[in-house]
Amino acid sequence: MKERLLRIKNNKKMPLILAFCIPFFLALGVCIGHEIYPFGNQCFLHIDMYHQYAPFFTEFMNKLKSGSGLLYTWNLGLGTDFVSLMAYYLSSPFNWLLLLCPSNLVIEFMTVLILIKTGLSGLTFAFYLNRHYKDNGYRIALFAVFYALSGFMCAYNWDIMWLDTVVLLPLILLGLERLVEGKKMTLYVVTLAVSILSNYYISIMVCIYLVLYFVILILEQKSGIGKAILKFAVGSILAGGMGAILILPEIVALNGSGSGGISFPEKMEWYFGLLDEAARFCIGVEPSSTVGHMPNLYCGAAILLLLFLYLLNRRIRIGAKIPRLLLVAFFFVSFANNKLDFIWHGFHFPDGLPARQTFLFAFLLLTLGYEAVREERGNSIFKILFAFLLAELVLVLCFRFTDLEQVTPEQMLLTGLLILGYALLLLFYRRKDKTMRTIVSIFAVILVCAEAGVNLDTTSISTTSRTLYTQHLEDYKTLAETAGAEDDGFFRMDKFNRMTKNESALSNYASASIFSSLINKDVADFYREMGMEGGKNYYCYNGATMLTSSLLSVKYILTDSAEEESPYRSLISEQNGIYLYENTYTLPLGFMVDSDLTEKWDFTLGTPIMAQNELAYALGATENLLEPVDAELHDGKTVIQVTETGYYYGYYTMKDAKTVTATTGNRTRTFSKCDHVYLLDLGYCEAGEDITLTSADTDQILVQGYRLNDAAFQAAYHTLSQQTMELKSYSDSRIEGSINVKKAGTLLLSVPDDEGWHVFVDGEEVDYEHFCDAFISIPLKEGSHDIILKYTTPNLKLGALLSGGALFLFLCITWIPVVVRKRGERA
Repeated sequence: MKERLLRIKNNKKMPLILAFCIPFFLALGVCIGHEIYPFGNQCFLHIDMYHQYAPFFTEFMNKLKSGSGLLYTWNLGLGTDFVSLMAYYLSSPFNWLLLLCPSNLVIEFMTVLILIKTGLSGLTFAFYLNRHYKDNGYRIALFAVFYALSGFMCAYNWDIMWLDTVVLLPLILLGLERLVEGKKMTLYVVTLAVSILSNYYISIMVCIYLVLYFVILILEQKSGIGKAILKFAVGSILAGGMGAILILPEIVALNGSGSGGISFPEKMEWYFGLLDEAARFCIGVEPSSTVGHMPNLYCGAAILLLLFLYLLNRRIRIGAKIPRLLLVAFFFVSFANNKLDFIWHGFHFPDGLPARQTFLFAFLLLTLGYEAVREERGNSIFKILFAFLLAELVLVLCFRFTDLEQVTPEQMLLTGLLILGYALLLLFYRRKDKTMRTIVSIFAVILVCAEAGVNLDTTSISTTSRTLYTQHLEDYKTLAETAGAEDDGFFRMDKFNRMTKNESALSNYASASIFSSLINKDVADFYREMGMEGGKNYYCYNGATMLTSSLLSVKYILTDSAEEESPYRSLISEQNGIYLYENTYTLPLGFMVDSDLTEKWDFTLGTPIMAQNELAYALGATENLLEPVDAELHDGKTVIQVTETGYYYGYYTMKDAKTVTATTGNRTRTFSKCDHVYLLDLGYCEAGEDITLTSADTDQILVQGYRLNDAAFQAAYHTLSQQTMELKSYSDSRIEGSINVKKAGTLLLSVPDDEGWHVFVDGEEVDYEHFCDAFISIPLKEGSHDIILKYTTPNLKLGALLSGGALFLFLCITWIPVVVRKRGERA
């Protein structure tokens, strides 16, 4: 047994194994403690994981298993380019393992990937220390734990698409160092290329850091500087070129989204002071992950102690210290300064999730801290004590001069005690006694694991009910299949009271809603102007009237409660308390309108009510589509007296209330996100009923009521339904149909005018027009026409060509010297 333990201890790979296992099992333990499935009824779906990543992963899995193609999808919004979505969210090589994942375990697949990537982050960091410092000691595993479980990882580990870059960073930097030393650039190019392909966005920050770190390395070089600069430039270009297959399509998608364009800040702004920032090193600090600018700097309580020790250690060259400490200072300034913040985040301000480059800072600090510990002969008792006092002084100043709501006194006290513990370990480790060093090492392992585990448990892995998230997904799928059996053509289906705007991807049906950073901004603008939900990164069916619903080809509605009987909607099926309704008035994917419709109707003028009324007039109505009705304010509530049976809507514009409840008789409807300002669907009401609208968010809520004028709606719908396109076939990237045009005009399709669409009329490609800047429209003359739409992701072919060329050049640069050398050896 003793010999076996000795073999394990002397195993040079054991520190690397521990560097993976410790953070992996600590994270697993927290998952178990938080009762994450299968250890309980919770799941790790935090913020965008809940609303975006789980649906996107599910859609990717369905595409892989069905072979439906990866260019485009109808299951997100009115239709979305899938290649750019992959580039932003799904391009990690790990995600292809979804092919092996059972369809009901996508959430668990994501959770396991997060755990694995957490462990791999520790492994690659330890590997970097091992190769850079030629150190096989167990201490590399302890530093690796704090890299894998840093404040960045605790705050953003649910941003699963960013984690590949965190894993690859140590390898990229190791490759860069080898390149500068005159060795091969293979490791640098391959790892940087994989990082860019895995997530181009976070890789932007890596590239900025590479330039800064390269300057430091060059300053330390005494020879071969020109060659190193050339190799760095060529290697970086080749790595970027290999990523072109995803980068170029992504540029097109971003330009058409709410994230398009660059607006550099004119005025300098400082977010917070130095001490406010330094306080973020404390253990247990609540992650700054939704609002504000505070960076998540935690990477072990000892880091302040070790940073001062690095500064004081004379065995570390002053020439190495100065540029690295300047880089530390630059990071500090970058977190606090708006212009540098803008640059670090790819020339955009982050929409929440601040300081996304903190994993780079953690890497820098931990390598400096490791070097301070490694050069133990430069750490005298005096220097350890002095560094300890400086670190504690920083905490005292933070306590005295910072906002104690951000970092509590208890967190500062615990951090101070941990610093004391690490200082004592350093002092006792100075003794040459082997037994003492063994005891210190054991205590160090215990302290590191305890600290990292407690911090992870208190600041990370937030959960939600798995049952609530998944309980009706199969019901939605079944009802979607029922709708498909009723209608074998193209149709869209949406949902009232949704969990997420991407719910359609979870249950595999075409919809009219999406939440993504890559939405078509023009469609979102159209939605908003028409009284529906539309914003920078979302558009949603909420607020649709009978007219807008028919325009968008939304034929079916899912609800979690029974709707009132009405001439506009009929019950088709019910499954475990989920109801499937069919809209009576639905237009097909394509229909004719007058060529001058957009001249007669400007949807951007006035309110959504005016926009819809004017559209109805332009389509042949002689009265308002939405008639105002009396609404009175009673005790802070809005009461609408229904004097005429019909379909009613509410328009609330104050933004004070996020949630509004409408009660009509025994029926209750709850509307969320009301601050997004959309029409409230109050349903079909009988004369004599009262509609009462309330909100717990405000003492007084005033909602204007409107009734759908059926005569105006019927007139508009009649005009639109006279000449419609018959759909012959469709796939994810192709639509085929025919239409008999009796009166020349414009064929309007409820298909977003994404740049990749190519339109063919009677076999010839034609230029299409942009209806309301949002939808594809095709001028047609009288007669019968065959219509074909084909989708090809913009710049995909060019990107593939550039990536292939970069890969070919890289292989030539790598292999040609090998071939020449081997031939020389044979000769």
